[in-house]
Amino acid sequence: MQHGGFSDVQLVGGSGDQGADVVAMKGQQRWVIQAKYRSNGAIGRNAVKEAFNALNAYKADICVTSTNQHFSDDAIKYRADKVDIGFDLRLWDHNKLEELGTQIPETSKALRTPRPYQREAIDAVMASIKGGNSCGLITLATGLGKTMVAATVISEYLEEFPNTNILVLAHMSDLVKQLDIACWPQFHKGIDTHVWTDGEKPAFYEGVVFATWQSVDAFISAGNSLEDHFDLIVIDEAHHAPSQSFSSLINYLNPKYLLGVTATPWRTDGANLRELFGDPLFSMSVVEGMQKGFLSKVDYEMLTDGINWDHISDLSEEGLTIKDLNQLLYIPERDIGMVERVADEIGKIPNPRTLVFCRSIKHAEKLLSYFKGFDLPTAIIHSRLGRTDRFQALSNFRTGKIKVLISIEMLNEGIDVPEVNLVCFARVTHSRRIFLQQLGRGLRLSDDKETVKVLDFVADIRRIAAGVEMNDEARGTRTTEIVNYPDGNIVSFSSETEGFFGEYLKDMANISDLDEDAKLTFPRANND
Repeated sequence: MQHGGFSDVQLVGGSGDQGADVVAMKGQQRWVIQAKYRSNGAIGRNAVKEAFNALNAYKADICVTSTNQHFSDDAIKYRADKVDIGFDLRLWDHNKLEELGTQIPETSKALRTPRPYQREAIDAVMASIKGGNSCGLITLATGLGKTMVAATVISEYLEEFPNTNILVLAHMSDLVKQLDIACWPQFHKGIDTHVWTDGEKPAFYEGVVFATWQSVDAFISAGNSLEDHFDLIVIDEAHHAPSQSFSSLINYLNPKYLLGVTATPWRTDGANLRELFGDPLFSMSVVEGMQKGFLSKVDYEMLTDGINWDHISDLSEEGLTIKDLNQLLYIPERDIGMVERVADEIGKIPNPRTLVFCRSIKHAEKLLSYFKGFDLPTAIIHSRLGRTDRFQALSNFRTGKIKVLISIEMLNEGIDVPEVNLVCFARVTHSRRIFLQQLGRGLRLSDDKETVKVLDFVADIRRIAAGVEMNDEARGTRTTEIVNYPDGNIVSFSSETEGFFGEYLKDMANISDLDEDAKLTFPRANND
């Protein structure tokens, strides 16, 4: 469906799917598809009824029941009865599927031409492979298209080396499924792809397999062999790969070439990606992406209160922990005040899409009630939601029915929502890696926005340090292209915070990744 021109194609099948396996848009119409595979025999009335139920559950316009077999007379009659009263129900049997497969073009209608820097990254990988090297690393900030680069590398690898096998590994199930879909536009229709996660595994292991490393590891631990089976292995979010279990699996699989791609190459345990992947073949940071216009322009406000830095330096002679210091820094606004500020910004933005990151479901539910109090259509998305509710929240957000989407530990990795034009960090405390992943949700370019507004209600000194680091990098970056931030002020602060860090913390390394109990000692203020 994606290959043939449908948009927003989503796999939703599984527990709680309300009768749908695939949901997609074509023009302004939403389609739901129930897929039934059988080794033999006809598909009966109940399968068509499931698709009809999904029509209502997903508020769709057209529902399809598809099968590799054929339909019973009872199924055909059920469909005819619904069509007679105005519903659009369709039946795709094996003949229809073969016809549709023949009609779609060799290359996808969603095929994208790489940007110049993406082409440079792809060429660097292909040159490394052809040069006889065994590994490579690409680091591209969130929003710069690392998945598109990886997909194009896979496609060109298969052209260069036909009949080879490729494995794409990730660390969580949702990301595996997202990668599968995201790669399709760059693949010609003859490339087989398989998903291996959540109890689903390939019927055969040729082509391109998308898997969680845990699924592959469990398969091998059960006595099955895949040693030397895969010629090329691509590790998405490669910063997870240095963990002992993950890296042991990679060593066992022993591919001819190992490619790591990541937006955030830092690990809190200090492990170095270079030990697995070597030096980066190509890199572009979030700041460079902003400056060169490959990411959205940003109006970023980091909101802090009036802080007495002299008082803090006096207190810290014995070393304040980050937790201690955060209690002194914390902005004294209540949630309702924060929501008021966000609502005010929403009123200034045409066609607003606001993404709010918070720490807990309880906090999200409280914010939800406040946003609704401002008559703003709002939804929550988190991992405990059912598939239908999660799909509805994201779909309605993309189409504009939902103006505010509150996320709890989701949308960090692998999810594209380019429509976002306002990001709010609501009292979050995170590492630099997660901070940049979440920020990246708003940095993707979109025809419907010129700038993304960021409101950061900072609750952690590490977040302040990350903002200062971004400005420092911007001031030190030189480019011959158009520069969006010539003065280096990507992040603006509501107090003298940046000046304090510029003076006292310029020699502090990796403060963004320190834990709550780490001590920070500041020099006593110079009264002269």
